[in-house]
Amino acid sequence: MLQPGEPGAIPPDAYEALEALRSAYARLQPSDVGFGVGLKRIGDTYVEELSLIVYVPDKRPPSRLPTEAVIPRTWEGYTTDVVESHPEPVALLNDSTFYHAPRGGVSIGWEDPFQVFVGTLGCVAQRRSDGARRLLTANHVTPAPGIDMFQPQPGAPQSAVVGTVELQGTDWDCAILDPDPGRGTPDCSVLDIGALPGSSTLPPGAHVWTAARKRGRATGLTSGLVVAHMNPGQVGIERLRVDTFPFGGLFLWHGDSGSVLVNVNDEVIGLLVQGDEMKPSPTSTNPTAAVGLALPIAPVLDELSIEIGVDPPVITDITPDTALGVLANGGKALITGFGFDAASTVTFNGIGALSIVPASPHVLVVIPPVLGIVGTVPVVVTNAFGAQSLPGPQATFTY
Repeated sequence: MLQPGEPGAIPPDAYEALEALRSAYARLQPSDVGFGVGLKRIGDTYVEELSLIVYVPDKRPPSRLPTEAVIPRTWEGYTTDVVESHPEPVALLNDSTFYHAPRGGVSIGWEDPFQVFVGTLGCVAQRRSDGARRLLTANHVTPAPGIDMFQPQPGAPQSAVVGTVELQGTDWDCAILDPDPGRGTPDCSVLDIGALPGSSTLPPGAHVWTAARKRGRATGLTSGLVVAHMNPGQVGIERLRVDTFPFGGLFLWHGDSGSVLVNVNDEVIGLLVQGDEMKPSPTSTNPTAAVGLALPIAPVLDELSIEIGVDPPVITDITPDTALGVLANGGKALITGFGFDAASTVTFNGIGALSIVPASPHVLVVIPPVLGIVGTVPVVVTNAFGAQSLPGPQATFTY
């Protein structure tokens, strides 16, 4: 059986071949057809062969199709695959546990006069403008901007406002909430997964063949394998396709929309917004199988002007990292990392920086203090909530 592998970028000529296939056949297919690059599937098993995949709402044998609409078995050196696909917004576990401090992987919801709508709070995020913490989920999980959402959901025990819808994506199915101050400090972890180190910087296609997992309110913690990169480069409909491992199981269900998808390093790689190949059980109320569809995380972050929330702060680099280098740089040093905010403070051997300008959750511009010593000292960033960065060779400065 195919085992999950290391990240490996999809060759550029595969994307070129996919675009040529789309150009040649999209007009001959239904309007909701999709195209992707990923693992070829034989029955319910994936094989380690890169394939150009066409996702159709109704898969028919070639004998029932016009000759010109039949997808060829190979295209520009790649095999092709046709998969029947019925994406649905994405209860089983139905976790309705109350958590005072907001965190990822928990139930959220709202109601109108006719029904209750539920989904999953993906994770805590930080605004790029000031590092303020926000709550990330899918747009279709939320009501209109300015409307309150509840955790766990309206009608559940202890249910209370968790936040107010602040911003919804226009091109991508994503949204952020302004957390309610009465719920305590938002927790930058995901239930059953733990703290997040940020988001992956790899391109979406590099995640094909690799393991991923999510925590949602409907199905809890599930693991799988990214099997395809769908509709690459197409605004709003680009997707990562995730199947369970072993294949053919239940990766998500209705109510898991808004969950974040993480890789083996717990870096966020996507935001789950749909399910596909969803198979209800013929003998019980529990479903038997479903594939997950996630937005690549980079356009989500850009759409909402946010970064994934990280706590405690992490220093990855200081440039320049010497007093002589700072003198040559106009007296300033650039601290890069994760989890910074507008109220962050920086100390050098316990002495505060003379000036701090928070450029984003990733960057602080500081003027180091003048110290009457010669040697290397620790640098510590403390965020607005009192959490401090951990020591390490990358978090030092030499006088």
